[in-house]
Amino acid sequence: MNRRSFLQHSAAIAGAVCLDLPAFAEKVATLGQARLKIGIISDVHLTTPDSNDYLRKAFEYFRDKGVDGVLIAGDIADWGVERQIKMLADTWYGVFPKDKAPDGRHVEKLFVYGNHDIEGQNYKSVKKFLTDEMVKNEIIAPRRAEIWKKHLKEKWMPIYIKDVKGYKFIGAHWANWDGIPGLEAFFAQHQAEFPTAKPFFYFQHMHPQGTCSAPWTWGQDDGTTTKLFSQYPNLVTFSGHSHTTLTDDRTLWQGAFTSIGTASLKYIIPFGGRENTVVFGSKEKVPSQMAQLKYLDDGKHGQVMTVYDDCITLEKHEFVNDQPLADNWVIPLPLTGSAPMSFAAREKEAKTPQFAAGDKVTVTRADGKDRYGKEQKQITVHFPTVLKKKTGVRAFDYEIQAEIMDVDTTKIVCTKRVFSQGFHLGEAQDEKEAVCVFGEADLPANRKVRFHVRPCECFGHQGEAISTDWLEPIITKKA
Repeated sequence: MNRRSFLQHSAAIAGAVCLDLPAFAEKVATLGQARLKIGIISDVHLTTPDSNDYLRKAFEYFRDKGVDGVLIAGDIADWGVERQIKMLADTWYGVFPKDKAPDGRHVEKLFVYGNHDIEGQNYKSVKKFLTDEMVKNEIIAPRRAEIWKKHLKEKWMPIYIKDVKGYKFIGAHWANWDGIPGLEAFFAQHQAEFPTAKPFFYFQHMHPQGTCSAPWTWGQDDGTTTKLFSQYPNLVTFSGHSHTTLTDDRTLWQGAFTSIGTASLKYIIPFGGRENTVVFGSKEKVPSQMAQLKYLDDGKHGQVMTVYDDCITLEKHEFVNDQPLADNWVIPLPLTGSAPMSFAAREKEAKTPQFAAGDKVTVTRADGKDRYGKEQKQITVHFPTVLKKKTGVRAFDYEIQAEIMDVDTTKIVCTKRVFSQGFHLGEAQDEKEAVCVFGEADLPANRKVRFHVRPCECFGHQGEAISTDWLEPIITKKA
């Protein structure tokens, strides 16, 4: 593509990096022939035989979408035992017998092990499910190649490369908590196979450090992959492990290469820093008036990637309600390292969420308990969710501030952030009012107070506040 063609192409794609369903359908109608279609999931965490219902549902959805392959970015077997890989294989071949769709096309398996597949048997949360016989005969780690060959009917290699309809895919199995040993040598060995004019793809379990959802997310590798991948602007990587929601636009990162988080088919883990969340893995006892949103079992996410000549599209889907999750991504091609979808570029273009005209914030009071069971008086702030179908932009979370009247001044005395209950789902599941809870310890006594609520989007834009009237002192004490 020459410079003139590139500029014309860029203008055509501009403004199309994040599209709702009608706009996406209209855009797709202009893109010509799809060159490649891949279903993408991660963190399946199979346990007992009834735990594969959503895996089957995902495979059937991908089959009906006409995919050429299915990518699973690790953590298939939650307990790290063979029977769970057999469940994967039985489910796969039940939907894609002999690796074929009903129309006879070949559908490629693009699977890798994650930490649970190799180490799950060692985790405290898992050991209670394992029998002595399972530990003796079924642990995957010492037989990873044998079990892969037996059930998935292909040779296992720590790192492998496959061709799917002329596009290269490199899969790297879990090795340790730092990164992928031998990856640089593998890339050097296969350098001649990597295209320069069109994208190629890589997938592993952990996120390349400093890329998708960074720097906030847990589960990043040691950064050696990021350094290596930065040499390849046309590389697109997929990774899981952190269970980060696809309703957060930061699960797609673009810099020297492109990195995309794959969420989870089992449960979503929200970011910390909110009144109703916690930093994953932290043992810190954070003061909070609200119960913790920890493992959101109704969050079962996946994507369908379609590659066209001029762009890559990613459709985000959730399988509990069988609905779209959020606006679909459109990544312009060719990938040159200019990063039109960087966090900074999208932050500049992001629209600010706003409450609808007439939206109100209200307050109720009741006896309650904080997160740790301490009884106290609580003040609950109630407000409507901000959805795209109502106001044009969906909120990611909300900021709530308590302001007091102090003699002839006013002061913000407490600021909290909170997720709505359905923030990780499609809009139809996020229509209930949101709440934020304050306790006596959050507010000074004998002061009039009012509450302000602002909708926020993930890149930092905040909408105008809706507020209560000034309320008489909620906490009263004798001087």
